[in-house]
Amino acid sequence: MEPPAILKTSRLVLRPLETGDAKALFGLFSFPEVTRYYEIDTLRNEAQALLLLEHFLACGRHAITLEGRFIGSCGLFAFHPEYHSASLGYDLLPECWGKGFMSEALCALLDHGFSSLSLNRINALVHPENIRSIRLLERCCFEKEGVMREFGFWKGAYHDMSLYALLKRHWDGCRKSLAQG
Repeated sequence: MEPPAILKTSRLVLRPLETGDAKALFGLFSFPEVTRYYEIDTLRNEAQALLLLEHFLACGRHAITLEGRFIGSCGLFAFHPEYHSASLGYDLLPECWGKGFMSEALCALLDHGFSSLSLNRINALVHPENIRSIRLLERCCFEKEGVMREFGFWKGAYHDMSLYALLKRHWDGCRKSLAQG
């Protein structure tokens, strides 16, 4: 898999994750509020962060940077070229929540996915109690398609996951309304 493209917004740069990002990933995933609805445990050391980084590098994940500082990551993965579809994942430092950074990053990533990667559909799985993430997806015009009962298993329990999706034809109109504010 080739590395992801560098994407720029008015405030952010989305660049390919690098091997030197392990410490920043550890900082991000050491917050219990970041991993609460995630299938990984809160990281306790940088060795765990290195394993996560290896996984993210294999998936072609982007680092989200603000003025050169790592604030989160996002990416498209689980590509199905025959169906022109992929899945979406993202995470952000808690200090950056509520400031529009992830909406901005996802707009750039979704635009890239639909235009440069010729995707027709992008999926996202979200825990039904993760209201911030659900609102983010809805702001980006994703529609809830259903609930996958006991689809996830982490922290010793099964979890339902809501399936959201965005189609290219809906993104084209949504992008214009998001750009207008």
